[in-house]
Amino acid sequence: MEDTTALDISLFQLKQGTSSDTSVKTLTRFYQDGIINLRPSYQRNEVINRKKASGIIESAILGIPLPPLYLFKDKEGKLEVIDGQQRLITFLGFLGRLNDIKTKLNGFSLIGLSILNNLNGKNFENEHFKFTLNEKILDFTIKTFTFEEEKGFEPTLKYEIFERLNKNPFPIKPNSFELWNCIYLSNFTRMIKEIATTDDYNYGISRRAPDSLDLRMDSENDILRYITLLRNYEVLKERNDLPKSMMLQEVERHFSDKTPKFEIELIKKEFLKILRKSRILFGTSNVIGQLVNDNERRKTVYPNLTLMDVIIVTLSDESEKFIMKYRDELLEIIESFFKDEDNRSIIQNSKRGSARITNPYSDRVDYLKSKTFDVIRQKYGIEKSKRINIRDLSLVDKLMEKQNGLCPYCKNQIKITDKYEIDHLQSVDDFGSNEEINLAVLHEICNREKSNKKILME
Repeated sequence: MEDTTALDISLFQLKQGTSSDTSVKTLTRFYQDGIINLRPSYQRNEVINRKKASGIIESAILGIPLPPLYLFKDKEGKLEVIDGQQRLITFLGFLGRLNDIKTKLNGFSLIGLSILNNLNGKNFENEHFKFTLNEKILDFTIKTFTFEEEKGFEPTLKYEIFERLNKNPFPIKPNSFELWNCIYLSNFTRMIKEIATTDDYNYGISRRAPDSLDLRMDSENDILRYITLLRNYEVLKERNDLPKSMMLQEVERHFSDKTPKFEIELIKKEFLKILRKSRILFGTSNVIGQLVNDNERRKTVYPNLTLMDVIIVTLSDESEKFIMKYRDELLEIIESFFKDEDNRSIIQNSKRGSARITNPYSDRVDYLKSKTFDVIRQKYGIEKSKRINIRDLSLVDKLMEKQNGLCPYCKNQIKITDKYEIDHLQSVDDFGSNEEINLAVLHEICNREKSNKKILME
């Protein structure tokens, strides 16, 4: 049995450590002045290879945070590296500062870089580094925890810290929002993080408990997935999966284009409307999860990605007022639909072996609609609003003639050089029709400002 008293003392002493952001320049000076011991007896021999070391240098140039350093400071002010030896050797080696350690990394050239691949084959003496990048590396800071003997830290505890840290490493996930948020910070990534804090997301469609810690940005990753699917549905609808490369492209595009806040707000607004419709219909994410729960003993089930993909796309095409008016019947028919194992398999692309189902998104979305939402529409004789092509030139010509070339919102002329869109005079959410009589050509900026307001034609 574990000695809890000893553990309590250990935890108390661990809390005596101080944290700071220490630059590579400062750590280099500590090493050159003989203040820091890179290889205390309990440390591993050098295990990092040149490719991994190159990745660390790439992260520093990009400003991607690295795992913290853990140092022990004795009464004489000397430092020992408890954890982080390989990272320090990487920086000192790349900069050619390792003068008393036998290593293949001293002055090494970069290899295997995936993002800054133009730097492959280059070292610290290359012009790219001499003029700018070496200083950037030296200015890079690493979170550093220092445990000081002078402040009562028991020296033997450094072995326990070393053991614990090397049992459970947590590197940044590759191909994830967690990584892309470091590299491509933008209005778009900030928006995704804002959505992840909303109640409509956390209680409505999240795949985790609302009060649980999300240290790896899994929620943000899911939100990015849904937004990518919605914004690229015409391209993706004949596929049965969403490649992560497309999620990355979405992040990169908003980063490189420096998408302005007002456009980001429109994306956010549209997605929040879908979350709102989900809350109206299902209430909580557990209700959605229960749709595909095949174990009655499990009382709490969160939805999976394949199910949420279909639900998100389906709700994006439905009116909030329609869902509000018929939500009890809609939920009843949806729950009945998912009680059928074959229906569940089709929507989730499940089953195994030769029976595996690989329907594209469009088939799964259309199938769910036809068996649920469309049934309610047929029951009450409600016409389904059809999507309109806001760039249909023949329709534009007809509407412009009817409008005498004027925008019905701002009353100014729509010139041939202006950006314009076709939209509804009375919103579909207000049960406006898709008939030509309810359509108009507006300046793009006017249409954004108008949102769901009703416009009266003069």
